[in-house]
Amino acid sequence: AEDWQGGSKREGDRGKGERLGDNHTMKLPPALILAAAASLTAADEYNHKYSAGDKVDLWVNKVGPYANPQEAYEYYILPYCAPETRHHPNEAGSFNALKAHSIGERLGGHALRHSGHDLVYPATATAGGAGVLETCTTDPLTEDQVRLFSTAASDQWFYQMYVDDLPVWGMVGELLPDLDAAKAEHYGSDVSHLEAAVAAHAENGGEFKPYVYTKRTLKVSYNGERIIKVDLTSEPASLTEVRAGVRLKFELDVQWAATDVPFHSRFDRYLDHAFFKHQIHWFSIFNSFMMVLFLMGLVALILLRTLRKDYARYALSHTGVGVGGKRDVEE
Repeated sequence: AEDWQGGSKREGDRGKGERLGDNHTMKLPPALILAAAASLTAADEYNHKYSAGDKVDLWVNKVGPYANPQEAYEYYILPYCAPETRHHPNEAGSFNALKAHSIGERLGGHALRHSGHDLVYPATATAGGAGVLETCTTDPLTEDQVRLFSTAASDQWFYQMYVDDLPVWGMVGELLPDLDAAKAEHYGSDVSHLEAAVAAHAENGGEFKPYVYTKRTLKVSYNGERIIKVDLTSEPASLTEVRAGVRLKFELDVQWAATDVPFHSRFDRYLDHAFFKHQIHWFSIFNSFMMVLFLMGLVALILLRTLRKDYARYALSHTGVGVGGKRDVEE
């Protein structure tokens, strides 16, 4: 009876403690509840959901020769500048700050750094030519910086940017003849027929000079709270010759456009659908198949020769024939 009473008393005490614990869990601080709710509804590039007024990061990755993508350098090895935004280094911002890479980004060899540009998710789409224009001007270029831009132009360097995990690519510059003369003589200010001018200049053995694209247009297409597509265009009319002592003014025109493309289809444009429509290379398949058969036959021949010797040795020992062909005498 005492055990039963003691057990009932302990169970009663435990139930009282559980009820007391329940009362304590019911009284969570309101600030903690709000913080948890905010963390669940936060919009960023990790859950790919944004609301009007949210900040969208523009990351720059690597730069290198178009003909050799394996030769890559960090984007800011070239003397690009930062716009006067909240990310500017003078404001202790995140310009040129290295992103916390995921495992996939590290395995891919990415070196994502903040571009310094301030992209704001819009409430409504912006019409053509009515985007947000961010500008910056470099210090007078030194000889080393001119040499870097000249190398990038002559080797056709291209760079890569990321917006919400969507990559875009652009060319750094071009190695061209005197653009002022080409624009004034035959081709107009839009340089729409620049390739013909370059071909004629090369045929005549003229001198080429390094030019850099100084204006880029970034068009971001979105569907509701999701970013669907990103396009980057370098304006040919903005090509500026690179010389020592020159200040380069870079411009980025950010435009937003609404689209009805669903979120799950936003990576379809990066897939080479034409690749899967190529004809099957039957000769290569047959050649590989015959090579496999040849190697299998060669391995089988080596195994048979080895096993035949072992089988002959086993047969001789089983029949009792000793060395020299004489039968062993049992004692």
